[in-house]
Amino acid sequence: MTGGLGLAQAFHTLTIIPVPGRDARTTSTQLYFYPFVGLFIGALGAGAMYAALKLVTVTGLMSVVLGVVWACYMAFITRGFHLDGLGDMADGFGGGWTRERRLEIMKDSRSGSFAIVAIALCLLLKSASAGAAIQKAELLSLLWSVFIARVQVVLMCAVCNYAKDSGLSYELVSKAGVSHVLSAVLQAGLLGFGFWYMFGICKCLLIIPAIVSTFAMIVLALVSKRRIGGITGDILGACCEICEVLALTSSLFVK
Repeated sequence: MTGGLGLAQAFHTLTIIPVPGRDARTTSTQLYFYPFVGLFIGALGAGAMYAALKLVTVTGLMSVVLGVVWACYMAFITRGFHLDGLGDMADGFGGGWTRERRLEIMKDSRSGSFAIVAIALCLLLKSASAGAAIQKAELLSLLWSVFIARVQVVLMCAVCNYAKDSGLSYELVSKAGVSHVLSAVLQAGLLGFGFWYMFGICKCLLIIPAIVSTFAMIVLALVSKRRIGGITGDILGACCEICEVLALTSSLFVK
């Protein structure tokens, strides 16, 4: 039996959306569609925020409320999968003194104080940044931050090695390669050009978040390499959350 294209599998991995279809024969095939999944859920959320702007007068308080709604939406649509990875990474890196102990802590389903603090700070920063972007009516920045974060996940898979000999994301990382990178970069370039050409969005609102998120991905990859010898699924989830928040936050400083 032939496998699917990987689109349905990408949605199943990254979201709660029950897209029909078979999994791909090779797990890494779904990486081709990670940016598209980010575009889809980002557009869905940004569209809801656009409707809200049309229905209500956005005051300072209302922008705060909508920012929290955005953070809740992202947590719900991704079933908290990436936030869980962020928490596990925080617990492992913060509470372990050896590589083996860090990996053991990250595998533990229980959340420690490091995880709670990391997730709380992430949600607070995401809410505040989203609220500021909504107040400025820069909804494309919301969409772009979600999209570019999934691009960074693809890049991390391709440039890093897996920290263990097996695991849920072992095949995803071990078989990622140049073609996945080229696909993700091409999608980012086409979407960025479309935003600039069709909506007249400032190039800096696209380039600066992309640079900031890429830098964050590289730093996280290097730290993970030093602490556990590579990356895991938890690191990929943390990468997605960190890059998304930093991409959105950095866009607010672009005039």
